[in-house]
Amino acid sequence: MKKALFLDRDGILNIDKTYIYRFEDIEWVEGIFELVEYANKNNFLVIVLTNQSGVAQGMYTEEDVKILHEKMNKHFIGLSLTVDDWFYCTEYNSDRRKPRPGMMIDAQLKYNIDLTQSFMVGDKVSDILEISGPRTFLLRGNYPLETVAKHHSAEIFNSLAEILEHLKKIL
Repeated sequence: MKKALFLDRDGILNIDKTYIYRFEDIEWVEGIFELVEYANKNNFLVIVLTNQSGVAQGMYTEEDVKILHEKMNKHFIGLSLTVDDWFYCTEYNSDRRKPRPGMMIDAQLKYNIDLTQSFMVGDKVSDILEISGPRTFLLRGNYPLETVAKHHSAEIFNSLAEILEHLKKIL
């Protein structure tokens, strides 16, 4: 079985400016390239899981999401980095919408992933998926995380560099 580093998109790959759908609006989060490089070198699949409710709201189309992900992926390839797959959910009422685990289950089945050897990195409570197995690391900054700290359902960090250093210690 394989192991995976699951990444939220907005707030982890790119700075969360709400409802981003054009590549020219992307600003990369500091430390994302180093985190992906570490995952690549340590045999982790890198898989993006992202809610894209802007489609359901009519702010942009599903085709816009696909085009953006293709361009983001090309950027990673240009840096000799691999993002293995991009899963997204456009609907509100779906088993795939985080915190529901549908996207992660889809990835697990597609790639034969051992979730107990995998990690989820996000920046909001909804990135703590309703599934057992992966450890969750949350990046402090964009959203309140008080309930997380209270229930110890995820580990909270101040930067992607801190998350990377923690991964290096525990692997």
